[in-house]
Amino acid sequence: MSFDDLPQDWPTRSLADPAFAADVLDLCVSDADRFTGGLSVLLCRPDGSLSQPLFVAEVPHEAGFREAVSAVVLGALSLPGVDGVVLAFARRRGAVTDADRRVHQHAIEVCRRALLTLHGTFVVTTGGVTHLPVAGQLQPVQPRDVA
Repeated sequence: MSFDDLPQDWPTRSLADPAFAADVLDLCVSDADRFTGGLSVLLCRPDGSLSQPLFVAEVPHEAGFREAVSAVVLGALSLPGVDGVVLAFARRRGAVTDADRRVHQHAIEVCRRALLTLHGTFVVTTGGVTHLPVAGQLQPVQPRDVA
């Protein structure tokens, strides 16, 4: 599947499936956003479906991505009906970097503390969308399941 052949009911489906979330990101992150670079966020409803996409443009470096992730997660807490996020680092080209992995870990920790579900973190380039899995291919712990 790709954004070209998303099912008609895609807006009602959960973004917890990494392959499906990648296809939705491919649709939501424009070519212009990929050339500009920045942080793409898909705000999610409690059922994991897309509530609203947003884009933070021109994030300059790793520390800037950490700050943007923290600000978006904290801001999402005050939005009614938002219970989770999908995050993506958008850029023109390149593979997953160590900085991406560090910001991904930061996102996992911030979302856990905020009790917000992180459905996935990705890198989106003009060449495609790459999922950043949690170590050992485990999915991030859902905040509601943390004792």
